[in-house]
Amino acid sequence: MGKIIKNSLISILILIPLLTSTRTNIIDELQLITVAGFDQVEDNKVRGTVTLTAYSYEEELNNTALSAISTSTRQLRLRLNSMSSRPIHGGKISSIVIQDHLAEDGIFDLLDTYYRDPTIALRAFLSVTRGSTYEMLNKEFPLQTEIGTYLKDMLDHNMERGNLPKSNMHLFMRAYFEKGHDPFMPILSYTNNVLQVDGTALFKDDRFVHALDIEEAFFLKLIKDGYQTGGVIELKVDNESEVAVLREMRSSSELSVDRESESLHIAIELKTRLSEYSGHTLNEAKLKEITQESDRVIEEGIRSLINVMQEKQIDPIGFGAREINRSELNEAEWYDLYGKLNVKVNVKTSIVESGVSQ
Repeated sequence: MGKIIKNSLISILILIPLLTSTRTNIIDELQLITVAGFDQVEDNKVRGTVTLTAYSYEEELNNTALSAISTSTRQLRLRLNSMSSRPIHGGKISSIVIQDHLAEDGIFDLLDTYYRDPTIALRAFLSVTRGSTYEMLNKEFPLQTEIGTYLKDMLDHNMERGNLPKSNMHLFMRAYFEKGHDPFMPILSYTNNVLQVDGTALFKDDRFVHALDIEEAFFLKLIKDGYQTGGVIELKVDNESEVAVLREMRSSSELSVDRESESLHIAIELKTRLSEYSGHTLNEAKLKEITQESDRVIEEGIRSLINVMQEKQIDPIGFGAREINRSELNEAEWYDLYGKLNVKVNVKTSIVESGVSQ
């Protein structure tokens, strides 16, 4: 019996390095995609651009960009593989970027290939770009390391502490398939020197139909996700002669639809820190003026955002999904009701800390 166990252990010990070696050799033989970009070109074709990272035993190499033009993502993969010295693999894709003009025509067929690919993480970021993704992925920007890591960290930072509502492949496709819910994703823009987050792209089904700038995206995030940290809003007080800046927000919200009165109710409680104030004297009366101005600005911003969404018949917050799930409404009936709803917003701001620089 002891001999059998001994022989089994020896066999396992022999197999472990063999299995490890096989896995290492496979990784060493791959070109891993970190970012995939897509642009609309002539004759209904798409240009696909990928940044690749090659691995060796010693180190991770710098990224290289390859590009090809075709009518489908499957054909693009074949053409890109024909340019590479190693098989191209999508297992490390962290971002997929899509030119704004292409996004306006619909992107489901493009994304569906990646969504169904089990090697691609569903938490990969999706973004619309102002301008060519081919040009963007062939540039080097200040502070950039590897472009996939750079994009991932920038988007993650702006979703965790900035004005971007959370979005990724999984959340986008879930909203796309859910009745009474429309998807969204970040907007990126770039110049020769700067790559930056520009706002949020709102979609109707799979078509990009409206852009929110980074200030407007604040209101969508406040309703959709809320804040646990981060966030910033600048207010003008005392007849616009003074400026107050609120940061480090914590918020909670209550959303409801009253079909009988055809009204949409949004209530938000916001706790925040007054970090900057340009006036000379900060007292209780001034703090009250600042909180009242915060309430007013946020209420107006949310009403304006919801009105645009009603006009465009888009529901990125998912009010409709809630109502359809709890009632006998179908999707067409929801959007008919949605456009008629009277929007009622109530915001209560509390400044919990006022250690300011004046």
